[in-house]
Amino acid sequence: MNLVTKCPSCYTSFIVKPDQLKLHRGQVRCGQCQKVFIAAEHLNEKYTHQAFLSGPKNKKLIALSVVLVLLAIGQMLFFLRGDIAKHWPKSKPSLAAICHTLGCKIPLPQRADLLALDDTELIKDETRNDVIQFNGVIINNAPYAQSFPSLELTLTDDQDMPVMRRKIAPSEYLNGLKTPLDEGIPGNDEIHVSIHLKTTDIAATGFRAFVGY
Repeated sequence: MNLVTKCPSCYTSFIVKPDQLKLHRGQVRCGQCQKVFIAAEHLNEKYTHQAFLSGPKNKKLIALSVVLVLLAIGQMLFFLRGDIAKHWPKSKPSLAAICHTLGCKIPLPQRADLLALDDTELIKDETRNDVIQFNGVIINNAPYAQSFPSLELTLTDDQDMPVMRRKIAPSEYLNGLKTPLDEGIPGNDEIHVSIHLKTTDIAATGFRAFVGY
């Protein structure tokens, strides 16, 4: 802690260190008028007290700043954990461990523009007259795994007017497949889906289908 002393001759205040008070019996020389005096006898109590208080205050400010930075980093990791795991796969185990402690999950990416629906067809079920079967292939063109999208299927009549619309969740079209829902579609991979729909009193001759989030 630095101390503030005042020259008794010209009243100039300047800072002295505690070590200086131990040298030369505490005598110091004023840099303004060159008078030699005992610094301890002319300490400015006001500024010395402020200097003493500023030390703990600065430490508290530093500690508070560190806490705020850590909170900001933690918040960033929480909200961007999915993107971080996507761009830096090696970080996923550590993020998963943190999420396990916090009770959260690492969300898979959802880039609908990198998905495609191909080889779609609508056929009648030969065993049931009121049931039709939709088949298709969902393709993930991303180099990383993505969550399974929803499938929206619209049946149309001979005038291309919608007669039935269904939004099919992943849990529905994955039913019966040995594909973990939380692992998503692997990067540059595809999955074949087959869905049976009841069409009682519906004259469907065409369809439109797409995938999205």
